[in-house]
Amino acid sequence: MESPARPLVVGCLIGLALALLLVGVVSGTVLRHVVQIVPIVLVLAVVRRRPEWGAYAAIPIFLFWTLIVILIWLFLLGQSRIASGHYTPIEVISTFLMMACSLTGVVKCVQLGRRLPGAGRTLAFLLFAGMQVAAMWVSFLRPIANR
Repeated sequence: MESPARPLVVGCLIGLALALLLVGVVSGTVLRHVVQIVPIVLVLAVVRRRPEWGAYAAIPIFLFWTLIVILIWLFLLGQSRIASGHYTPIEVISTFLMMACSLTGVVKCVQLGRRLPGAGRTLAFLLFAGMQVAAMWVSFLRPIANR
């Protein structure tokens, strides 16, 4: 029997990816944002085939984007210069969708992944955390950054 958390995790991942793609369209950086959502697409496949593994693979992705949104909000409030830039109203609204998807996603992932042993949780978490950080880094490389 399928866990009721699984469709919510999938919905949160899709919502997060769509919010990021919307930012790409609005800012004219679609390729950058496509690169950034590659880990989300991969974790969607894992959630479909192995929900317990997928749950702990999704948590670092949700936490990563939660951190990015917080940094954007701190910049907009004049409290930080880390996520500096110009943010259109659509991009700011997208951050609220990203945060809602990320926070809901983390809670539902914990419910979905409870049966996975500790070592599996750690492995899935670290693998996808590294993948998301790498995707972000690649998305800022000169050949991709402004496309």
